[in-house]
Amino acid sequence: MIRKLLFGACIGGLIIGQVYEAPLEQQAKEAKLWQNTQSSNDTTRARAEGELLKLAKNKGISNSSEAEAIYKQILAINPNSAPAHTRLAEIQLKRWSTTKNPIDKESGLEHLRKAKELYKQYKIDFYVQKLEKVESLVNSGKPGYSWDFPQL
Repeated sequence: MIRKLLFGACIGGLIIGQVYEAPLEQQAKEAKLWQNTQSSNDTTRARAEGELLKLAKNKGISNSSEAEAIYKQILAINPNSAPAHTRLAEIQLKRWSTTKNPIDKESGLEHLRKAKELYKQYKIDFYVQKLEKVESLVNSGKPGYSWDFPQL
């Protein structure tokens, strides 16, 4: 009987920890990452940006508007973040392919072109070619499921 009560208390504690403490811990981690993007150390800034890009990519699976907000914040801090431009273009263009909102298409293509320009500067031709292909598919009206964005 005592074992069952102890077991129940342990399970209850785990559930409460997941429901209440895990989100607070995640928020604190995000706040620390945003704080690190303001660091004077280039390595710290780059590492924080990379972690935020991963976080946004994970959120994009379930909540693209939250991911979009993170990418926009990254671009406000670092307008030359090619991965953020690429992911933002992907979100906006895929949304355009279903809603046909011209603002999404225009904005998505702007981010796509900016990412392409940045990858040219970094001499990453493979990504440039993939983005050029996506741009031509978008302009020709092909459906969104046929677009192959680079997996960063």
